[in-house]
Amino acid sequence: MKKAKDMRHPTIRASIFLLMMAASTAGAQTFSGRLTSSFYTFERSDTIGVSSTHARGYQAFQFDLKNRNFMLRTFGQLENDLSTQLAGDGKVRMYNLYLQWRDTQRRAEVSVGRQSIYSGVAVGTIDGAQLKYKVKSWLRLKAFGGGLLPANQRLKLVDDVSDNFMAGGQALIFPTNDLKIGVSYFNKKQTRASYRAIRADSVGNVFEQLIEPDNQAYQFASLDARWAPKGETSLYTRSDFDVYSKKFTRAEFSARTAVTTKLSVNAAYTFRSPRLPRNSIFSLFNVENNHELEGGLYYRAQKNIGVYGNFAGIFYDQENSLRGSVGVDLGYGGISYVVRGGYAGSLNGVNGSFYYPMYSGKLMPNVMLSWASYKLDTDASETESLLSGAFGLMVRPHKLVTIDGQVQVLNNRYYSNDVRFLMRLQYVFFSRI
Repeated sequence: MKKAKDMRHPTIRASIFLLMMAASTAGAQTFSGRLTSSFYTFERSDTIGVSSTHARGYQAFQFDLKNRNFMLRTFGQLENDLSTQLAGDGKVRMYNLYLQWRDTQRRAEVSVGRQSIYSGVAVGTIDGAQLKYKVKSWLRLKAFGGGLLPANQRLKLVDDVSDNFMAGGQALIFPTNDLKIGVSYFNKKQTRASYRAIRADSVGNVFEQLIEPDNQAYQFASLDARWAPKGETSLYTRSDFDVYSKKFTRAEFSARTAVTTKLSVNAAYTFRSPRLPRNSIFSLFNVENNHELEGGLYYRAQKNIGVYGNFAGIFYDQENSLRGSVGVDLGYGGISYVVRGGYAGSLNGVNGSFYYPMYSGKLMPNVMLSWASYKLDTDASETESLLSGAFGLMVRPHKLVTIDGQVQVLNNRYYSNDVRFLMRLQYVFFSRI
């Protein structure tokens, strides 16, 4: 009986599923991947006067096993603290693990397993299936559905798929070679974990109460279109509709065009309404919409020198916020000045980043510096300042191996001498089987 019970465990089921997928692609023609080992050390201030030093290690891996019709893709990460153990350390996080099939005419595509979804208004990761089909040269369809991932991305299925899932679809229409229209929809439900909290009754007696939040539910539809002729002009528009509240939560329009061979301009308008789940407690509050207007330009002075500027305003019913940036691209780096102002506080800052490839790109030092003066609130009496920088070196001893090292420093009112170190080793490979 013990053995039969173990076979029903989600982790074991997922492992068996992986072996089945691997066996189905045993005739693969190519095997490629990327291994990235990272080491990061820093000091964390837990509370006032109490800090802890951490040395984090990360091992990321990505493997692709392919033949003419099948592909097995995996992408995950293992992390651990080398000095102080943290909750969740030593566990493998799987971000992608799926088997994909394509027909020889490349009209139909089916993916089964843990995969990322990019389908118009729907963005996320599911343990499920996705189908893409090219009906005609002017029409492409997509459908997907599956359970949501566990919070720690473990290699297991979520406990209750009926209350933790995302499903939907998208239709892409190409009336002309320059015009693309997309219609998308998704339905998502997600449970929220219960927790215990300290509460007080009407006479002040303190007690512990179990809080069980309502499940979250979303249902959205979207329409978007992009017109990009062969010239230097492009237009984009999008609108999102909340099926539950029966109102639009987003409307967007943007345009970009080349005035001359050196000068291009862009403009955009965006309407946003907070995207709240059904029966959310926040729907009882007076939530404001906002409108954003943005405009910018880019001027290519020389081959490796460009000047740009972007400015935007965000408008609420009684509050406004402004942001802007101007800068220079210098080929091997750039300098920019940013400004923020309005209801969220104010900021003035200067950023600079520089790198220079040497020995045919096998060696590249880099420097990044940033300074900012800011107020967390417009009515604050004191102005804070922040200085940060990073100094690094990239070495490529072989075309398949890259080594990066970087020292990061920060100085402000709260961190008088913050120094961190990051090192990364990356190896890529490709082989024919």
